[in-house]
Formats: sequence, C-alpha cells, structure tokens
Amino acid sequence: MGLFDKFTKTFDKFGYDLDGYDKDGYDKKGYNKNGFDENGFDYKGYDKKKLNKDGYDKDGYDKKGYNKNGYNEDGYNEDGHDNKGYDNEGYNKNGYDNKGYDKEGHDNRGFSFDGIHMDTKITFDGEGYNKKGYNKDGYNKNGFNKEGYNKDGYNKNGFNKEGYNKDGHDEEGYDANGFNENGYDSNGYGLDGYDANGHDKDGYDRLGYDHQGYNNEGYNEEGYNKFGKNKIEVKDDWWKIKFFKQQERQS
Repeated sequence: MGLFDKFTKTFDKFGYDLDGYDKDGYDKKGYNKNGFDENGFDYKGYDKKKLNKDGYDKDGYDKKGYNKNGYNEDGYNEDGHDNKGYDNEGYNKNGYDNKGYDKEGHDNRGFSFDGIHMDTKITFDGEGYNKKGYNKDGYNKNGFNKEGYNKDGYNKNGFNKEGYNKDGHDEEGYDANGFNENGYDSNGYGLDGYDANGHDKDGYDRLGYDHQGYNNEGYNEEGYNKFGKNKIEVKDDWWKIKFFKQQERQS
C-alpha cells in the first residue's frame, strides 16, 4: 500500500479497507498482503528466508545449513566431523580412525595393526617398547609390568601382591600379624595385650589396677575401696549387716 493509497482508501468503522487491511496494511490476524506480520514472520513463524525467530528452517537448520547442535543434513559440523569426531572418510582431527590407525595404517606411536613399527621394522620402537608399551623384560616406561608391578614387586601405590609396602604394612597400616608401626592391633592393643596407656581390654594395667586405680576386687594400692574402707573394715561391716538382719528376723 502506497502513501497515496493510505489517504485515499475508504476504511470501515473497524479500520479496514475493502480488501480487509488496516491503514498500515495488516489484516485482522495481523498479516500483510504478502502473509507476514509486523515482525516479518508468516502464520507458521517463518520469515522471507524461511527461518523462524531462532534462525532455523522447518527442518531445524540455520542459514548455513547447520542444526542447533552444529551439524548439517549429512551429520557433519563446520569442521567436517560427525558427532563422534570423524570426517566423511572416517578419520578424526588427529588423522586416526575409530580403531586408532591413520591412512597409512599406523597408530599414534607408529605401529601397524600387526605390531610392526614403521621406523624400526620390528615389534619394538626406537626406545625398545612394543605396541602395547612394554619392553623385552615386560615393563612399561613407568617401570610396571602388565599386572601393574615393578621389578621389586610393588605397584604404583607401593604395595606388593600380598598387599604390603616395603615396611611390611598394608593400606591400613598393619603388618602380617595385625600390628601397626607402633606395635598395636586394630583394637589398639599391643602383643602383650596392653594399649598405649598401659591397660588391657578389661581396663586394668600391668599391676592389675583400672583407670581409677582400683583392682578387680575394688581396692587401690593402699588397700582401700572407693568408700575409703579396707578389706577388714568391709568384712566387719558385712558381719554387722548380717547380724542386724538376723535380729530383725528374730524380732
């Protein structure tokens, strides 16, 4: 609609001309005669270039032909690789296929599928290691064999096959007899049965006294119990109690 038409056309009471467009050229649904709204999109949400507001066509591809994940219809990104990282010939950005070989059939260390090195023409490379990374003695560059142990029989954590380090202790710090470097077992007792404080599992020291200084009969080194009485006094009290109970029964 030209500028002249805007002022010469007749509009109904709702503001639309005989063709059904308002003074700005849009119909009741908000589309112009070309089928686009004021933002430039048709009723399906696509612009003149057939792209939606996010920049993708009906099949999900942008103006460059890539979807939201960055791949074209053939499944390749702008660098020419698929979602697994391989090009249309099956090689990744480093030039290796999904089995790890380049176009000449060698891996990243120069070994063929059969294990022959491209430079030395034998099964070991120039440093003396084979395709799996072991030398003629069976050790890798870090000094470990295929089982994970070095020449001294220890793994990368410093333990042998039996689970002990060079000092003879396991991961928890105990030797083959169950004692740590301080000579105590997992319960805290030494070979003689006493802990670091000198008490056995029943709580008595080597002289037979507990943490409060009483033996298994309840007396300290001076011969008194926690009530301050010795054995004789306790025995006398016992007889007294027994006597009074007999008197009570007789009365």
